[in-house]
Amino acid sequence: MKNYILMLGIAGVALGSYCAYAGNSATMTVTATIAHDVSLTKTGDISLGTITINPSVAEATEWSYNDSGVLGVAYGDAIVTADNATIGTFTANVPDPTACNTAGASCGGLSVTGNAANTIEDIFDGSDNRCSFYIKHSESGNSFKVYPYICIIEDPRYIPTGSHSGTLTITYNN
Repeated sequence: MKNYILMLGIAGVALGSYCAYAGNSATMTVTATIAHDVSLTKTGDISLGTITINPSVAEATEWSYNDSGVLGVAYGDAIVTADNATIGTFTANVPDPTACNTAGASCGGLSVTGNAANTIEDIFDGSDNRCSFYIKHSESGNSFKVYPYICIIEDPRYIPTGSHSGTLTITYNN
């Protein structure tokens, strides 16, 4: 009987130690900050070249450029001549550059912004005159194109001659 009491005592101490161990626990919160190194680098600015307009035309004119910078007029008679655009270029080390194979104002975490949304409203000195821009992957690697896919001059009579410019910002938010 002594042996049974001794074994029962050892089992009780072991069980008590286990319960005490199980009741003493702590949790810790683990945090980490993850940053993507996209290394956005501008490799070329955008130039719309020289645009000659007829200031006697009062109607709105809309034109566009493709991803090679080739000009196309959608409607209106205000543009007399215009150079093809020089497409802007940049590099970005983004996880999925091919998400930009279809042109859009944002793709793969990249987005283009100007003075309002993806437009440069002051490029022609007025909020009714604007260009909207697309980002497109350059078919390989981490190179991208930025180009104006649509520009509008609402009333050519009020656009002063001279140089006009605006700024675009390419960001990565993912």
